[in-house]
Amino acid sequence: MKKIFFFSLLAISTISLAQETKTKEKEGKSSIYFGGGFVSNSKFAIDDKLEAVNLPQIQANVPEFVVGFNTFFNKGFLDIEASSNMFKKSNSATTSNGGRSNFRLRGHYNMVNNKDFVFSGGLNLAFTSNDINVYSQTNQVDINNLTVTTSNYLRLRNNMFFAGPSIGFGIKNKGEQLIRINVGYEFALISGKWKSDYATVSNSIKENGQSRLMVGAVFFFNNHSK
Repeated sequence: MKKIFFFSLLAISTISLAQETKTKEKEGKSSIYFGGGFVSNSKFAIDDKLEAVNLPQIQANVPEFVVGFNTFFNKGFLDIEASSNMFKKSNSATTSNGGRSNFRLRGHYNMVNNKDFVFSGGLNLAFTSNDINVYSQTNQVDINNLTVTTSNYLRLRNNMFFAGPSIGFGIKNKGEQLIRINVGYEFALISGKWKSDYATVSNSIKENGQSRLMVGAVFFFNNHSK
């Protein structure tokens, strides 16, 4: 997988250096953007543990909501972005739900940049925090007699660092960014073990080999020149 990652970066760099941008735009335009998309995660290592005891696995394909800040130059741009996605999955007796929070940096070189559109490629760097909850649908709570309350509940979290290539295709209105389609594929370079704030975790595992495909669209507001 690492070879794919490095060859992808090499290909993007080669294409970028082989082309020139043609634009009359001013340098250093900043804007805020909002959007959404779709994330497809590879199978989590903890899924095998959940499946072995008939618990719902983590949902791999989820929608994602995005907000970010963009600084756009003639030859490239930088995104600082926050995103999140949530899931819920159940079987006959148990439910799992949770969410992922991401902080992402995206640096792109503009391979094509004119008054109508921009096509770019570059690198994503992302920090991700995962949080999952698993609980029985038969849990009962008696407020008048809490000593007999029955509860089967599991909550786990971990942190991961991703990197990978990405491309973007943006449409402009009167020379200003209006909408951009982003496509990226990220690989987990660092993965923390699963931990819990509510229990001591034994025989924990890491999510080594995790990767994800992301496709989304963002809309730009408040374009300002520096």
